[in-house]
Amino acid sequence: SNEWGFSGTEVSNSQSDVPKEPSSSSETPAASSESQPESQSANAPAESSSQTFSNTFVMPLKGDILNAFSNGKPVKSKTLNEWRTHDGVDIKAAIATPVKSASDGIVTAIEEDPMWGVTITIDHGNGYQTMYMGLNVNVSVKKDQQVEIGTVLGSVGETAEIEIAEEPHLHFAMKKDGEWIDPMSMIQNA
Repeated sequence: SNEWGFSGTEVSNSQSDVPKEPSSSSETPAASSESQPESQSANAPAESSSQTFSNTFVMPLKGDILNAFSNGKPVKSKTLNEWRTHDGVDIKAAIATPVKSASDGIVTAIEEDPMWGVTITIDHGNGYQTMYMGLNVNVSVKKDQQVEIGTVLGSVGETAEIEIAEEPHLHFAMKKDGEWIDPMSMIQNA
């Protein structure tokens, strides 16, 4: 019976091994804490994000600026006949002109906005986002696609009801940390 007793202690030993399973599941918090530095590095200008995205910005297409960034000041809208801020730049371009990504990034949204028409949003890391508004419905990219500077996103359309009285153009906008900024302040003349 003493042997049985031993096997009993062996069982209790193997049971004392059971808490090691939670300790192995406590490795999952460790694993998740490993993934935390990654998410921090995505916010900080750390290796992964700065390697992936250069944050060099170029014009998404060549054309005259019809309406400049108003920097929060209201300007008269031809279409709406009212004063409102102009939070991007309007770049004159013929319908169907290819629109290119201004920088490396990831397509985070492709939306059909009732006011702004077909809009592509690209996240460039380091808090930068660009928006391409009033595109033709046939876009060339899909959500979550990684794009490079110069990747064709789509083409100029007339889907932006809010600016339909203007000449055909691309409404190009940029945000830094959620705030509208003047895209032209970031554009490096190639």
